[in-house]
Amino acid sequence: MTRPLEGIKILDVTTFLSGPYCTLLLGGLGAEVIKVENPRGGDPSRISPPFAGPKGASGSRQTEEDLSFGFLKRCRNKKSITINLKDPRGKELFKELAKKVDVVMENFRPGTMDRLGLGAETLRELNPRLIYCSLSGFGLSGAYAKLPAFDIVIQAMSGIMSINGDPASPPVKAGLTLGDLAGGLFSAIGILAALQQRHVTGEGQVVEVSMLDAMIALLLDEAHDFWAGQGKSLRMGNRLLRLTPFNSYPTKDGFVVIASGNDKHWERILKAIERDDLIGDARYAVQAERTARADEVDEIITAWTKNRETETVVKRLQDFEVPCAPVREMQEVLQDEELRKRGTLTSLVHPTAGSLEEYASWDMPVRFSNARVGFDQPAPRLGQHNNEVFGSVLGLTEREISQLKEQGVI
Repeated sequence: MTRPLEGIKILDVTTFLSGPYCTLLLGGLGAEVIKVENPRGGDPSRISPPFAGPKGASGSRQTEEDLSFGFLKRCRNKKSITINLKDPRGKELFKELAKKVDVVMENFRPGTMDRLGLGAETLRELNPRLIYCSLSGFGLSGAYAKLPAFDIVIQAMSGIMSINGDPASPPVKAGLTLGDLAGGLFSAIGILAALQQRHVTGEGQVVEVSMLDAMIALLLDEAHDFWAGQGKSLRMGNRLLRLTPFNSYPTKDGFVVIASGNDKHWERILKAIERDDLIGDARYAVQAERTARADEVDEIITAWTKNRETETVVKRLQDFEVPCAPVREMQEVLQDEELRKRGTLTSLVHPTAGSLEEYASWDMPVRFSNARVGFDQPAPRLGQHNNEVFGSVLGLTEREISQLKEQGVI
């Protein structure tokens, strides 16, 4: 069975998370991803703790072969080559590769690739069919363009921190790196769209993605401007301004979330918690009234949940088709056998130590009826594919490759 992006070559000159996440997704869809790394150390995320290697997992490196958990997960299905992009011969190697690939993906600060002489204009002159994707914190133009960006910076600038967390507490970032991941996702979407347009026109183009733009695209589905104009606090914890009940509720041994999308859900909740006496009560019968009395509604539900175990609460609510779930700890999710069976979770694999069964990673969340996707190759050792790529793609001999290595070019 073929893979959706089989035959597509991507020259990946990204580091850390946002760019590598994009090329990870494309690699999972079958693209050949050639990861270009600095000969001296490679991607900095290779040595970001914690680590896994021949002696197992640890918070610090135990052997030279140890690799970061993050690198092992985000660099699957990629080939690693090394090029010193500041060396004139290294620049030429990169240009020769750019002539042979479909996509160049980079996530440096704006202007970096141009200063190296490897920017979009230069490379697309060499290869008009090339799709050049630039992912940065704030985009290639405007007053913010040159600002350095980390995920927490994007979360702060986008406003997500202002709506995240308990209303009585200071702003908090989301527990996952949403800015990086959103940028990577939209970059993958942009590249796929550009590939389709090239299929029609025969021409490549530049794809530009800003992490800030991507984050705001995720945020503004909600009517934040309306609620702010009404003087409402947008930091509501687990509540939702337009739906009630919509919260997490304590049980004897944990928490459950209950979400009511409409008035029928509310009636089901009342039946489940044995409060039929409140069905039709004008104070709570319609959504707007419940939302105005959210504290009262939560007290009614908490009075029932707090004296029961989580499993009992969830089972009872599910019997009445109420949207609900236990609030699971990460360890519970990682050990979920159903997710293993489905293929959502898979074991972390090290390129030399093999499968680390007790540690989980994720597989491609997109499935096809007539195509194969997923990750069948572990993250690579630094420069593991130098001979293969420089030999098969550029036609260099083993002697030439050895000389380039001796000269510090690769």
